[in-house]
Amino acid sequence: MKIRLTFILFVCVLFCAMLSVGASESLRFAVISDTHFENNRGEGAKVKVPKALKNLLGHKPLVDAIFVVGDLTDRGRLEEYDQLISTFNNKELIPDGVAVYFMMGFNHDKSPSSNAKEPVKDILGQTATNAQKNFLEKVKKPLQQYIEIKNYPFILLSEGGSNPSPYNNEVKKFLEQHLVAAAKKYPNKPVFVFTHVPPLNTCYGSWKHEGWGTDIFTPVLSRYPQAVVFSGHSHFPIGDPRSIYQEKFTTINDGSTTYGEVERGILNIGIHPENCNKVTEGLIVNMLKNGDVEIERWDTYRNEEILPRWTINAPHDGSKFHYTKDRNGLPAPEFEKETQPVISDITSNSCKVTFQQATDNDVVQRYLVEILDGEKVIASFRKFSQFYLNSEMPKNLSVTFNNLPPQKTLTAKITAIDSYNNKSKPIQSKTFQIKNEEQ
Repeated sequence: MKIRLTFILFVCVLFCAMLSVGASESLRFAVISDTHFENNRGEGAKVKVPKALKNLLGHKPLVDAIFVVGDLTDRGRLEEYDQLISTFNNKELIPDGVAVYFMMGFNHDKSPSSNAKEPVKDILGQTATNAQKNFLEKVKKPLQQYIEIKNYPFILLSEGGSNPSPYNNEVKKFLEQHLVAAAKKYPNKPVFVFTHVPPLNTCYGSWKHEGWGTDIFTPVLSRYPQAVVFSGHSHFPIGDPRSIYQEKFTTINDGSTTYGEVERGILNIGIHPENCNKVTEGLIVNMLKNGDVEIERWDTYRNEEILPRWTINAPHDGSKFHYTKDRNGLPAPEFEKETQPVISDITSNSCKVTFQQATDNDVVQRYLVEILDGEKVIASFRKFSQFYLNSEMPKNLSVTFNNLPPQKTLTAKITAIDSYNNKSKPIQSKTFQIKNEEQ
């Protein structure tokens, strides 16, 4: 009986040990971009990037690697690369065992001149441009790389072109060559691709009218549904559900590690809404036992996870794509019942409109705030929700209107709009009047 019990205990211990080994072999990596060293928006890159790294890499289990997908510096200067390398060599931020991979960006990493003393060759044997020399001298890695981690393939693409294209045909050939090889060697696995500039008209931040995307890689990537492409460049917030997109392959926007932006034309105040300097973001990617890819989105400024997690389902042949153009984001946003805009600070030509934020199944992106004289709109303002602040997102928003006419019976109307342009039922204030100067 004792021998049998001992044998059972031995088998249990062995089985647990095998599970432990298997768990330790699970792939897990982090992705960030747009570190912009020497950029001084808000607290500046020298404060924001270390804070973001500490928060992102403080989650367990520890990642195997971190990929920094371009615009490493603000102007491509050697002293900016020195700040980058010093930060990523800090063992308090990047623990032993975590590999770091850098890609050169397009516009910000382009240096007008290089301090490199000798001509430098890139991985393709070509003489590097001035913009590339500082990257090669300081990073000491090839511009284009193919690597494998725990039997998963990774293709890293750096800037290799000039305006208007951030990449050239040599980089395209590198991608094609290694996609062919990776798909053959790992036919049932995802192939992870990193490029600073996103494939054109795919994920949030890649649209043609924004000028952030490139179509040079699309003909190649379109033949490989297992390709999972990570990119930055736009600084668009990853809390927006359109930051992942699947059609013929998967593309993912990884946000920014210095400041946020939004698309042109949706706001009155341009592409930098309120508190965008308090936005740093990144991703953690997990390979699950069933072959799925799970993606954690992190607000690295506040150390808060942005939910829900995304899942790229196996088999990686395109049959399980669900982050597609058919998404409509419904239902539309909703305001709480009985809520009303509040009018205050009324002067001889102005007033302030304050309202409670609406809710949505994803995010409310923005609001249309209108002042009405009867049914006629006499003033309007497009206000961003600031969803990228997560737990610090304001519960109430205010807009001040000027140059309003006196002695008119006015109302304020608010419409909430989500990322897919679905509009809520509007809420409306009580009537009010602008004071006469004599009042």
